[in-house]
Amino acid sequence: MNNYFGIGLDAKISLDFNNKRDEHPKKCRSRTKNMMWYGVLGTKELLQRTYKNLEQRVILECDGVTIPLPSLQGIAVLNIPSYAGGTNFWGGSKEDDTFAAPSFDDKILEVVAVFGSMQMAVSRVIKLQHHRIAQCRMVKITVLGDEGVPVQVDGEAWIQPPGFIRIVHKNRTQTLTRDRAFENTLKSWEDKQKCDILHPLISPTSSHPEVLSDEETAQVLTFGNSASSLINCIKEIAVTHHSMEQELAHAVNASSKSMEKVCKNSEGMTCSHVMEMITNVRALLNETELVLAGKMALLLDPPQKEKLLSSLSSTELELRRLSEIPWIWQTNEEEGALDFSKLRRSSRFRLVNKFKKEKNIRNKETRVSSTGPPAHLWGTEEVSLWLERLSLSEYKEVFTRHDIRGCELLHLERRDLKELGVTKVGHMKRILHGIRELSPPPINVD
Repeated sequence: MNNYFGIGLDAKISLDFNNKRDEHPKKCRSRTKNMMWYGVLGTKELLQRTYKNLEQRVILECDGVTIPLPSLQGIAVLNIPSYAGGTNFWGGSKEDDTFAAPSFDDKILEVVAVFGSMQMAVSRVIKLQHHRIAQCRMVKITVLGDEGVPVQVDGEAWIQPPGFIRIVHKNRTQTLTRDRAFENTLKSWEDKQKCDILHPLISPTSSHPEVLSDEETAQVLTFGNSASSLINCIKEIAVTHHSMEQELAHAVNASSKSMEKVCKNSEGMTCSHVMEMITNVRALLNETELVLAGKMALLLDPPQKEKLLSSLSSTELELRRLSEIPWIWQTNEEEGALDFSKLRRSSRFRLVNKFKKEKNIRNKETRVSSTGPPAHLWGTEEVSLWLERLSLSEYKEVFTRHDIRGCELLHLERRDLKELGVTKVGHMKRILHGIRELSPPPINVD
């Protein structure tokens, strides 16, 4: 086996499912339908209890020691901490006073008891531990009597005739695993490459000065210190809230790298490095605000939340002061960036005015221009341009590949976005909000 071995109840359910799939293959063509059939067959066994006295029909030996079994309906032998579609059937991943921490490369097998279908269902949401039997390097199961017992190996089930089954370590093989830290680093690098392509460095014909004045340098350094405090605050929160790290890692990395470039050349600071830092920090502000608009605001402790809000407000204030520099204001106007003079004073901080301004521009274009087609008549090119306006260019390719046109765009829901690969909460909310803005308002009939 590679992953797990089962005998008794779980093997019986797996065998019944395999037989059902062979008889009616069209009814088992999706993961959802398969899970439904497993639920139906598990409920059936909950009533019938076909192997309620399995301990009288088998003998379990772990490392040569016979283990007295309680009243059970099945036995599972685990080689990895994942069972039956991702369930941690061992019930935890940490070491305790009795058992060591489970691992897929320690040559040790975990043996657990299966008491019933209800236990298997509950273990998908609750980490049960009372069914642990042993940890060992060799397992031997002897099947008694004249009748066979259903067994399964990695989901493939059959009827095992009387005899014995011995499980020992044979060899190892290299496998691929998911590294989220590497994914975040790669995402940061890809975002930077896209930024370099979409926003090239300042051309020689630009009116921007090559080197900043002393006063402008002081303002930029003050802004950098404020942004650095925000990044440190985010890193402190990410230690206890890993979801914050997953959502903001690429924005934090991009901002940190651009700030390093500015700090290295603080004496001869160039406009291109400053604009790159402003763009990345502005994106970090937007991403942080969108994360706080979700469930993260409820998970943060009051001191953490207050410190983060203070850092956000300070960084936004310094960003607004930078807008007073003429060439920065000119660049913001050319790129359609934030309009700091129109920030709402009623809120403590406001970070998404870029999208608010773009929304007003789109509404104005919709009202004034009669040449642009309505959203439901858009093609894939118009949808791609719409994603660019939302600063979500990384999804243009997948939307085009799935032929998402205007009509389909207006009917996208949260589950559809997940299937398209939009997993970040902030990106998902931004797209759904944009779709609501595109949808025509209801017509009131008197």
